[in-house]
Amino acid sequence: MPARNNAVAVDFRNAAALRRETEEARRDGFTGKMAIHPAQVPVINEVFTPSAAAIASARAVVAAFEANPGKGTVGIDGVMYDRPHLERARQLLARATVAGLTS
Repeated sequence: MPARNNAVAVDFRNAAALRRETEEARRDGFTGKMAIHPAQVPVINEVFTPSAAAIASARAVVAAFEANPGKGTVGIDGVMYDRPHLERARQLLARATVAGLTS
């Protein structure tokens, strides 16, 4: 039975399967994955490191809430965002800062 989501990928030579599992884990809300072999680390880091587009989107969400203090929801380009989106954006920006992608 194949590993699911954030379980350790024991087939450490199968980079495609590792990438698929890691992307599923990210989609499901995980922010990291354990590796059992050094060869797995680059794939895991690539998948979990926030992209420039994700960073820009998170900054836009944070900025919209900062421009509208006390609001429970904000709209950006016709899309509604609420407080859980704000929290997720802040967490993504914190991970990006740790990764040296933001200041």
